[in-house]
Amino acid sequence: MTGDRKIIVDFVAKRESPDEWKLVLVEEGPWTGPADDQLRRIQGRIYDCIDAALDGQLTEKFPESKGKRVVIQLDCYNLPKAEVKDFFLRFSASVLDLDDYRKALEQSQFVQGIGFEINFDSIH
Repeated sequence: MTGDRKIIVDFVAKRESPDEWKLVLVEEGPWTGPADDQLRRIQGRIYDCIDAALDGQLTEKFPESKGKRVVIQLDCYNLPKAEVKDFFLRFSASVLDLDDYRKALEQSQFVQGIGFEINFDSIH
């Protein structure tokens, strides 16, 4: 799915539960340019994280993550909360229902499951 494309994850960590790993994407605003373009860029980053987990790139870098649940967390600073939250909730509720991702997750030897979280804050 991702091939040789470089994937940028801002932070990777074990969660409090030893059976979960977290991939954190940090997005800072305010945005310049159309919101639709920014949301597509964020969507691409999230797809990259899903692909990295399912294709084994996460396991390659962090072998202890193999067979664990992965949570993709989007940390938002100074972004339009309503737009980003609506997009994120719609995306995260349906992406793993897409045939390719559903099948890849069912057959994956690298992850047990994938979840999503979003956080908002302001930097003054």
